[in-house]
Amino acid sequence: MNSSVVVGLGSSLGVRADAVRTTVDRALNGRGDVAAFATVDRRGDEPGLLAVVREWGAPLHCYPAGELDAVDVPHPSDSVRGHVGTGSVAEAAALLAAHELGGGELVVPKLRGEHVTVAVAELVPLTISTDCTACGACLLTCPEHALRPAPGRPVVVPQRCTSCGECVEVCPADAITLLRG
Repeated sequence: MNSSVVVGLGSSLGVRADAVRTTVDRALNGRGDVAAFATVDRRGDEPGLLAVVREWGAPLHCYPAGELDAVDVPHPSDSVRGHVGTGSVAEAAALLAAHELGGGELVVPKLRGEHVTVAVAELVPLTISTDCTACGACLLTCPEHALRPAPGRPVVVPQRCTSCGECVEVCPADAITLLRG
C-alpha cells in the first residue's frame, strides 16, 4: 500500500521546473501519493515550483520563515538561515504541513538538486484522539505492531501501519480515526 506524503520544497529564485521535477522524483522514489507540497511563503509564486505542484495536483502550503524556523529539523543550515531567515525550508515545511494534516515524520531528509532542495514527510495513517482511555486494546489487536505505548495514548509508527482498521474496530472509546485506507 502506498502511503501519503508531504513534499517540502526549498529553492533559489528562477529554479527550473525540470530541476524540481527530477529532484522530487528522486526523493519520492515510488514512496507514495503526494497529499501536499510545502515551502516558504516567499517562494509560493515561484514558476518552477508551481509547475511541478500543478502537475501533481496537490495543494501547496506556504509558511513564513519564522514559523519554519520554529520546527526542529535534523539538518539545519546557517547558509539557508542567512538567505531566507530560517535554518530549514524543505525539511521544516514538510514537517509543518504534515503536522497540519494529522501528523507525520521525515522519511527523506533534505535532498539537494539543481537550485532546489526536497524533503519528504510521511503522514500518519490514523489519529488517536484525546478520548483515548489508554486501555491497550489497540496495542493488542494491531497485527503489524504499528502502535506503541506512550504516556496518555499510544503513538502510531507510520511505516508499519497498513490501514487495516483493526484498531478502529476494537477501540471502546471510538478514539481512533483511519485517515486513509
